[in-house]
Amino acid sequence: MNGHLSRRVLGATLAMASALAVTACAPTHPSIVPATAPLTAYSTGAATAPLTAYSTSSDPGVTPQSPAGSATPQSPVGSATTLGALSPSGLMGTATPSGATPSPASVAAAASSPILLYAQDWNSYPATRTTAAWQEAAVTHEVLVGSPGKVYGNMIAQLHAWNPELKVLVYDLGPYTQSGASEYATLMTEHPDYFARNAAGNLITVKAAGGSPAFAKNTLMNEGNPGWQAWEAQRVASNIAKWGFDGAYIDSMGAGPFSGTTTGVPINPSTGQAYTEAQWMEASGQTLDVIKAAIGSKYLFSTGLVNGIAYQKDTHYLADSTVNGVQTNSWMRVSDTSLTQWPSPSLLASDLAMVQSMQAQGKAFFAWTNVWITATPAQESAWETYSLAAYLLVDNGVNDYYTFDSPFASDRTTIFYPNELAALGAPTGSFTLTGGVYSRSFQYGSVTLNTNTNSATINSTS
Repeated sequence: MNGHLSRRVLGATLAMASALAVTACAPTHPSIVPATAPLTAYSTGAATAPLTAYSTSSDPGVTPQSPAGSATPQSPVGSATTLGALSPSGLMGTATPSGATPSPASVAAAASSPILLYAQDWNSYPATRTTAAWQEAAVTHEVLVGSPGKVYGNMIAQLHAWNPELKVLVYDLGPYTQSGASEYATLMTEHPDYFARNAAGNLITVKAAGGSPAFAKNTLMNEGNPGWQAWEAQRVASNIAKWGFDGAYIDSMGAGPFSGTTTGVPINPSTGQAYTEAQWMEASGQTLDVIKAAIGSKYLFSTGLVNGIAYQKDTHYLADSTVNGVQTNSWMRVSDTSLTQWPSPSLLASDLAMVQSMQAQGKAFFAWTNVWITATPAQESAWETYSLAAYLLVDNGVNDYYTFDSPFASDRTTIFYPNELAALGAPTGSFTLTGGVYSRSFQYGSVTLNTNTNSATINSTS
């Protein structure tokens, strides 16, 4: 029995019955087969593949210091996807009366989908979400990440009632504290050595980068300081215990300080020299180990992978830790890059190999694609289809997760396109690559990605 499919069947039954608690037996379903295409596993040596499509800059470290959310979520059209009878009617982003149940179309379609959806839901939208929207988010997602506090804390029991298998995780700033907060004041008084400083001895903050705004209050901490590692672990554990979360998501764990997303490069106090990127990433992996030890069986994932080239270079330290999973904020594209800048064939191959390497380690992979610049509906649709198709080429349907959003200020629990619920069933094997065209077959459809034309299709026959 496949646990993911069981959860979706359970969620569909729940939504249609408008019940607050569920007890149901899910039907058996063929197991989802992990991809086994012969891509070379990564070594920890230097990257050798040429980077010709997008930057290896670290995930931009988006943090909820000043949550956006005033913009109305878009309802993109023009997807290049064939979805059989599935339509966008009733999906998130369409009007649903408060108190109404989610549409049968959205939850029933998910019952045979290999796509596990998650949402970085820590901006301002949860505060004004209707009951119906909360319920639909619960039954169509596997993981929701929310800010610590009453908005999410008061909803966790209900979210679990709607979907007992949903993981509700607390957002954490990662290697940052915020100036003006009591934590910052305490640390500055009692542990000033926990703060990272540049060569001039100045504190380091977050600049605007990667399509996200500057967060001048977010102050970088010394990731290699054991005292700071223990402090952050306690911060995470306390928020989990206080609000009843199932685990945590740790933001900004990538090599951002070395790619221009901060106001300086941190100095390693033990050497008096600037940290190298590899040293910083190794320290980040150690921090995740400390956090995981503090929270025990609770679920833990972080951001920081970037892409296959960066993974081969040094972001593999995150996956090498005891963390349950790791995310890239830039699956197939950095959020603010040109809409005509597609991944090169070599970079795409390295990204797919990255996922397979993580699968071999038993680590969950989280793919986040975002378009945070002005785009036409057709451009947005093309990128969503391309990124989802790339994900489906290696998706194991068990502990790989996908999310898409546009623009930056959007409700990220939105099902932006109906293909996110494509009822493809289980894959029938791994992908093939012929003449620059990737293909993978599923029980009820197929996925094709053409590197010659930078186009993709997701076909569902159900």
